[in-house]
Amino acid sequence: MSDRQFDIILFGATGFTGFLTAEYLANNASKRGIRFAIAGRNESKLVDVKNKLGLEDLEYFIASSDDKAALLELTAKCTVLATTVGPFSKYGKDVVAACVENGTNYCDITGEFPFIYESIVDHHEDAKANNIKIVHCCGYDCIPVDMGAFLAAKSLSSPPTKIRALCTKANGLASGGTLASAGSINKHKSTFTKAQRSDPYILVPDITDALRVDKVVSKKTGPGYDSDFGTVTLPYFMSVIDNRLVRRSMALRGVATSYDEAMSLGLIGRVSGFLLSHLPSVVGHLSPKPGDGPPKTIRNNGSFRVESKATTADGEECTVSVTGKGDPGYQATAAMFSEAAMLLADPSLDENATDDDLDHFKGGVLTPSTAMGQALIDRLEETGLFTFTVNKKE
Repeated sequence: MSDRQFDIILFGATGFTGFLTAEYLANNASKRGIRFAIAGRNESKLVDVKNKLGLEDLEYFIASSDDKAALLELTAKCTVLATTVGPFSKYGKDVVAACVENGTNYCDITGEFPFIYESIVDHHEDAKANNIKIVHCCGYDCIPVDMGAFLAAKSLSSPPTKIRALCTKANGLASGGTLASAGSINKHKSTFTKAQRSDPYILVPDITDALRVDKVVSKKTGPGYDSDFGTVTLPYFMSVIDNRLVRRSMALRGVATSYDEAMSLGLIGRVSGFLLSHLPSVVGHLSPKPGDGPPKTIRNNGSFRVESKATTADGEECTVSVTGKGDPGYQATAAMFSEAAMLLADPSLDENATDDDLDHFKGGVLTPSTAMGQALIDRLEETGLFTFTVNKKE
């Protein structure tokens, strides 16, 4: 699709989510005319991935996240560098810098807001000026809520003043890499001031007072009745990154709206029932190490559902239900991440984009919705794995 050697290089293909992504690309990239390669720091493991995929012609490259010269060489070979190498606060900074220097689009699956903040501060202006897309959070963190909020908002006749999201199903298990990333968030939060840690708009460093609506990261501090969804809700652990990320999306579009999210009480029962029905697969996977993750039965049989409701000042409402097949953090994430990477490699994405186009933007440190807009929703629905259902109430 471009004059570079590859459309996508997947960095971190030997990790758990990295291999799932490589597997998805192996099954789908050629259908879209995408040329991809894999990269990592361990040659024998890369060869093992290549053999497991059964792709004799699949090229691989040796690179370490702390080798700046190797990263510059790697990112010069591709249109998009897609990375699963986390924790990103530890291993991602030089990767982003190399992409910006080489004019290479970038995407990852991080949920580490301190890393994203540093990426914005260090690279947003350069990336924006040079039409380079640096896109964080291209997995379950945070595509469902970001794209749901985007679609709900754009379906209204005027900008919303409030957006709320509710996760009602998240059937799956955590991997060692996710647990390591969660630890990295806590570690790097300590480098922030108290004001930064509590700032709901930490991912919008240049926000104007007119766009600053929310006072706290989340108002959900315990169980309670949610009048927006008419049910009992609980604080949702994903709000740590989701709330900050969606606020960046809205602020980049100049929309002054409040955002918050929760999970339904019913989610606890659903995930408990799911895990009990897969008990033999669950045993032995409750404390995974980095590189390990849920067994295949859980990955394949998992699923998620998120409702995003946008409301205008005069009471017009739109609710978008986002569903996905596969364990949210792994099978579904690998599919979402791969489709995002392939879309970022497609030059037709920006053929009709303008600087004032509020569907998506040409460059900067962006979010999934501000980097790809409606095109990403269309791509995800085409897979048959995801649905975006719009229910508008006048």
